[in-house]
Amino acid sequence: MTYQIDLVRRAEVQMLRDICITTFRETFEGSYSDEDFRDFFESAYSIEALEQELNNPQSETYFYREHGELLGFFKINVDAGQTEAKGTEYLELQRIYFVKDAQSGGKGTRVFNFVLQRAQELAKTKIWLGVWKHNKQALQFYKKHGFVKTGEHQFITGNTIDLDAVMEKELTTN
Repeated sequence: MTYQIDLVRRAEVQMLRDICITTFRETFEGSYSDEDFRDFFESAYSIEALEQELNNPQSETYFYREHGELLGFFKINVDAGQTEAKGTEYLELQRIYFVKDAQSGGKGTRVFNFVLQRAQELAKTKIWLGVWKHNKQALQFYKKHGFVKTGEHQFITGNTIDLDAVMEKELTTN
């Protein structure tokens, strides 16, 4: 399988915005109103917000491609770039999304292995993430990869407040 994981460049911010909106809507279609989607996209996925994220030295956003086709993206944060103050030993996997037709075939595992490698390169000993507690497929994926639920936090989409499961994985050193 020919795949690429590339750091998103600032010149690709519109492409990033497009895939953010597409994948979020596909993932959560039917869970939020059009108004909630619009409000969320205007705040979290505006060009300005995404440029600010791309300029943050404590965050990295990557595209996932197969045979040159953009199929997904993910974002990691460290230190003060994390969405919650977890500590310097943590790496946060804040976002991981694939277009609907590409949500199988080992892509998530490839990304996860990349994130593990990145955490080790950055001398992090733990990875954490938040996942919508009703996303059974994602919860199962993370459990399969050694994550355990350690709590919950709020995730706001427009006027809707959801509870996400906070999950963590302790990294082993070889």
